[in-house]
Amino acid sequence: MSRQRSDDLMIIWYHNTTSLIKLDIPFQIATFEKFIFLSEGGVQLPVTLEHILKRVRDLPPLPTSAMQLISLTKNPTTSAKDLEFVIGQDPALTAGILRQANSSFYGYARRISSLQEAVVLLGFQVIQGIAMSTAIAPLLKTQLVGYKINQEGLWKHSLLTAMAAKRLCQHRKLPYVEVAFTAGLLHDIGKLIISIYVREVGDYLLKKATESRLSYVELEGKVIGFDHAKVGGFLAESWNLPDELVAAISFHHSPSNAQNHEQLTSVIHVANGLAGLLGIGGGVDSLYNPIERKALDLLTLQESDLKLVLVDLNRFLLDPALFG
Repeated sequence: MSRQRSDDLMIIWYHNTTSLIKLDIPFQIATFEKFIFLSEGGVQLPVTLEHILKRVRDLPPLPTSAMQLISLTKNPTTSAKDLEFVIGQDPALTAGILRQANSSFYGYARRISSLQEAVVLLGFQVIQGIAMSTAIAPLLKTQLVGYKINQEGLWKHSLLTAMAAKRLCQHRKLPYVEVAFTAGLLHDIGKLIISIYVREVGDYLLKKATESRLSYVELEGKVIGFDHAKVGGFLAESWNLPDELVAAISFHHSPSNAQNHEQLTSVIHVANGLAGLLGIGGGVDSLYNPIERKALDLLTLQESDLKLVLVDLNRFLLDPALFG
């Protein structure tokens, strides 16, 4: 179940493998009292910006192969040969790319057996996206106790969000299919930083998310001082990611604040909501971060469009090659 708030309506989406049901329920937004918490480790909440930035600096950097791939994507003169060279230096990355290239998501009729063949058959942009997902998988395969996410959970949710974002872009014929795929992969990286704080106040956040009608991410900001999206933006900036990725990560729960990148960020916002409905790896907050009506309107998406993407995602879940 997922909740969506508008000015005077709460829209509740119930999902099973084939359908969404929408119910309109009037409500008023409740007030929220200020809350300060002192954890066993001596960290006072809300935490300071300095404390958050120190944790950002202490987090291991993106894998070298991922940073090289991002650098290539920012360079308009990058060729398929350049991409093949970087990927070819990492046997594990090459194997991961071939595994994903042969998955049902890419739907190629015959087996792809070499990196060169994958680039020729699937295209330069597609291989960039596959390479990024393979390169960052080790970072995302992290247990996050605060969000009750197991070892594989964040990775699976992130990949499902990336696939949903790509499908939405293809469906609406938007020009940044592979950028949206990468943004979907990275949208929840802020959880790597603030899960430790969520662990201390998780029960309180869930209680307030139920009682106050505020979204879980809004409560993170009020209780902890920063939400995972904003912290993810700090992390993206520290990795020198392109502006459009920083915006999509920072505002994936509030896309109207993304300024010049509102459309891309709306795609990630909706894709994240759809992936959360599947109940795989998104964390305890998934059902309390609603899809905004404004984002759906901006992308001219109807319930039927969302159903099509969900049917696709459910089909991909049956393919073990995707999450290896």
